Amino acid sequence: MSKAIVIGYLTKVSAANINASHNEGNVMVTKKVTLPDGSTLPYISGQALRRMLRDRLEELGYPLSEPFCQVSGQQVTPPVRPWEFPDEDLFGYLDPSGGWRRTSPVRVSAAVGLFPFQGDRDLGTRSFEKFGQKMESGGNMFETELYANLFKGSVLVELDRVGVFRNLEVDVKKAPTQLEERNSGNGRIEKVLPAEERRKRLQALLEAFNILWGGGRTARMLADLSPKFLAYARLSVKHPVFLEALSAEYENGKYLLHTAPIIAALKKFEGRCEKLIFGLEDDVFGNAEEVKQTLQNYGEVLSTHEAINQAKKDVETLWSQS
Repeated sequence: MSKAIVIGYLTKVSAANINASHNEGNVMVTKKVTLPDGSTLPYISGQALRRMLRDRLEELGYPLSEPFCQVSGQQVTPPVRPWEFPDEDLFGYLDPSGGWRRTSPVRVSAAVGLFPFQGDRDLGTRSFEKFGQKMESGGNMFETELYANLFKGSVLVELDRVGVFRNLEVDVKKAPTQLEERNSGNGRIEKVLPAEERRKRLQALLEAFNILWGGGRTARMLADLSPKFLAYARLSVKHPVFLEALSAEYENGKYLLHTAPIIAALKKFEGRCEKLIFGLEDDVFGNAEEVKQTLQNYGEVLSTHEAINQAKKDVETLWSQS
């Protein structure tokens, strides 16, 4: 039985600061992590990526729970109706008033740049001329750290929890009566969405991933965060198999994807992968043909949007016996 869907991906950023840290003086600093040798890698937090996925779900027509939250001072109480709101189902919540808590079945890693931060900055000026002063008065100068990089990330979806709500996560007495009720042992009662709705939510998540963009400063540093390479796996265990398996080098204006770490990860989980699909954008990688020839021995190699469409079809096979 499949326990998880895992997607490892690479996305390309040409010039942006998608997820900033604190300001240092008049410099908007990007989030970075320091390597043992002292160099730094820019990263996009998992929280920021989850926000982008929620926003894309809303654009796809799925209502978010946020407008139905109750706000009192600093306390935000979610509606706790995951059968109604896919974002509560997929991304979880914490209800501080009633103690209901749902850990997200969708686990998202930070997206970490593969190449060190080079110290680039974008210079901006807020001219005083627009505020009735002469042009000679100058203006406020500010700088924004930015980068060109290839980011790696991973998404893990716990299949046995999507559309399944336990009695510590919801008030099962308030759940719609038409939901299936199961006793999972140890006094735990589960309410379960119909299999069709569970599959629909997973497919919506995949489509949100396919059209991913967002973050800060998009008014002047818009970035396309849709995957340029992805490895999709349906597993009999829950493990982020590709999380540390994606690496590349830069040569003659092109990224060269390393396949050896991917193959090593696949061999480690040999016998536990029930489906493998790869997606690749030819024009991003200088060794695209070599990558295709290598990976096609393990699964289909398609363009990234074709790979996600194929993944959606694979999701159709889940819970078919429910």
